[in-house]
Amino acid sequence: MSVGRILKHWVMSPIPVTMAFPQSSLDAVSRCIEECETRTSAEFRLIIERSIPSKDLRRNITDADRAKELFGQYGVWDTEENNGVLIYLNLSDRAIEIYLDRAATRVVKQNELNEIVKRIEESFSKGQFESGVCNAFKELTKLLAPAFPNKLVENPVPNEPVIL
Repeated sequence: MSVGRILKHWVMSPIPVTMAFPQSSLDAVSRCIEECETRTSAEFRLIIERSIPSKDLRRNITDADRAKELFGQYGVWDTEENNGVLIYLNLSDRAIEIYLDRAATRVVKQNELNEIVKRIEESFSKGQFESGVCNAFKELTKLLAPAFPNKLVENPVPNEPVIL
């Protein structure tokens, strides 16, 4: 457990979240997810976390483990075809994680995910947070749609981003 990491998470204010993702951007991301879900049966979710809770910092949780935990907690796994997708942003760590359900991992390769994360980072470095996230969902849709074409399914995962 790094003292520097703990302090960084404790002092992180909520202002950067609203600066990077004002309500208009969150609404645009919701519409983008809705549009992507018309092209594939995959379910998408965005979770933006200002900082990791103290109890998780004490157990030295990684951003990848936190994404996996939130994937389950927010029911992104609750899809008929096991094709849920979570983009997790941790603003304190400046971390981007894409977590895929079992069937989706058979379609999307790790090097493709790495490239998508790289493009998100490039967009974020230019202050283009909304387009960085939306473009990532669109790229994931292109990769998943051939294996998981759109069909009438319940929408078990809400399209609205979660801010923690």
